[in-house]
Amino acid sequence: MNRIVLTGANGFVGSALAKKLHDNGNDVICLIRKNSNTNLIEHKSTIRQIDYSDIDSLESVIRNADIFIHIAALTRARKWDTFKKNNIDLTNKLLQICNKHSIKQFILLSSQAVAGPAMNEDHAKKEDDLPNPVTMYGKSKLVAEELVQKNSKNPWTIIRPVSVYGAGDKDFLKLFKMVKNHIVFINSFKTKSYNLIHIDELTEIIEQIILNKNAFNEILFAAHPKVLKNIELHKLIGKAINSKTITIRIPEFMLFPIASFMEFLSFIFRRNFPILNRDKVKEFKEDNWIVDTSKTSKKLEIEFEDEYINNFNKTYEWYKNKGWL
Repeated sequence: MNRIVLTGANGFVGSALAKKLHDNGNDVICLIRKNSNTNLIEHKSTIRQIDYSDIDSLESVIRNADIFIHIAALTRARKWDTFKKNNIDLTNKLLQICNKHSIKQFILLSSQAVAGPAMNEDHAKKEDDLPNPVTMYGKSKLVAEELVQKNSKNPWTIIRPVSVYGAGDKDFLKLFKMVKNHIVFINSFKTKSYNLIHIDELTEIIEQIILNKNAFNEILFAAHPKVLKNIELHKLIGKAINSKTITIRIPEFMLFPIASFMEFLSFIFRRNFPILNRDKVKEFKEDNWIVDTSKTSKKLEIEFEDEYINNFNKTYEWYKNKGWL
């Protein structure tokens, strides 16, 4: 049994990972900020509320950990300083605390956004390709990665997931709602390619990485190897949930003004910063968000057997059971 401490455990990925690790016999400690929503955390007894500015409190939790998994991150914000505080400074602080103790492994959940888009469909991004983030989020995670690589005194592993979907996710929920309502908007007239990964596949990869010497001091992509086209995605979801759709394409030149308007509304009405924002548009305009999964498969001896449609159906059933759809 390993004593595993993880940040961001109240989020989509963190809560799913916490459940998997707990159910498989590990002593899991879920670090969350005070007053955070804990609805997705199944095992409430694992929760530890924390003030990340309180070094002594953090150290008291971390000092006896075997594994530290840093998942907490900010994915969208108005300003670079906000990304720096949440994605860079916090990573550095946690890394310094872990360096004081005999942590067997420091695992950082990073992002495909660090690598940036592939040059074309025939040249999927590899882990050792030169990073080319196009957003502030991607750039902040790149700096966090560099901190871990340069400063960690303990074995480390960096995981770069592609877009993650599954039970508990609210971003893909919007697409499922569109498919269910039979009208889907696509944000380009061009063909775009990408990999996705189901939450169960991602948590399996993370579990396989824990104390796996093949993964020590390595950067690994986490992705289903099958590449999807933008025109295919909603059709597969429609097939999984038995819903036919009409496709409406939005010209790319409209994305920036729409994003600007969404940001304006969020500011005026004091809402959360929108998913569709001017920084995110930079990613939407790229054509090939595809990665090479061969290194991960080789290092972890892992294969994906399920097709996308099976996991889309599983995701849909979870949404229905929870009343989200």
